[in-house]
Amino acid sequence: MTLKFLEIEDFLKITTGKPKSTVEVDFCVLTTDHKMLSFDAVTLNFQTVFLCTAGNCTTTVGQHRFLTSSHSLSVIPAHTSFSISDISKDFKAFLLLFKPDFLKKGFVKTEIMDELLYISPEYASIFDLNTADFSDTLYKITKIKEENDQQSPFCTEVSRLYILQILYDYNRVCELCLINSDKLINRQYQVLYQFRKLTDKHFSTLKTVKEYAGLMNLSAKYLSECVKNHTGTAALSLIQNRIILEAEQLLNYSTLSIKSISYQLGFTSAASFSRFFKGLKGVSPVEFRTKP
Repeated sequence: MTLKFLEIEDFLKITTGKPKSTVEVDFCVLTTDHKMLSFDAVTLNFQTVFLCTAGNCTTTVGQHRFLTSSHSLSVIPAHTSFSISDISKDFKAFLLLFKPDFLKKGFVKTEIMDELLYISPEYASIFDLNTADFSDTLYKITKIKEENDQQSPFCTEVSRLYILQILYDYNRVCELCLINSDKLINRQYQVLYQFRKLTDKHFSTLKTVKEYAGLMNLSAKYLSECVKNHTGTAALSLIQNRIILEAEQLLNYSTLSIKSISYQLGFTSAASFSRFFKGLKGVSPVEFRTKP
């Protein structure tokens, strides 16, 4: 059976056997056990966080097939083939389902959210969590389920924050695991990790891929390839996004003039900063600061 671009409502019907909901679902938490239906060749139109709490099953995500067992965490990106089979009788898991646009309605800017949601297809997106990380992730997913089930005040906003925390935690686990690997693909990830650290440190003085490549003793081409392979984004875009993030914080939370912000971010004039900001945000710094 091949199903394409299933919505959350469709997926719940397949995995639970219950009638399809007539209400559009932006996010939910599905608890599963060995009675969960096996399925294959499903392509989802939403993100899935898959936390196994007991037992095991065989999971296929894109081109990768792997064993999912207790304390393992996977993130399945939207528009990726996904299947579960060979479910053990003691299997238990939580599946956190959410639409990417649901998160983008929050306060985190789209470019950063896109980077958090991006999962490289080059490696299997599964990691074994230590006891502390597993307990923390389980707590957050359980809280999301409680908020959604009880429909408490601000449950949507609280759930969005928990999901965001889980994504940041997952990305951190990815970085630590890949940095400690000797594989070529993870050598590239080490380059990306170092590049991100450098952009955090030098965003106000360095503005080009060539400058960062020089600091890292790499060619600009190789640095660009590493960044593109693991984020799906151009290296220059990450540099610019880091500058924009700082600019937004200064515009929103400081009393500095546009001119002072321009110089603090390494621009030669307020005019050049304004052109840069408007080119990426679609509004001028003044318009951004005075928006309702």
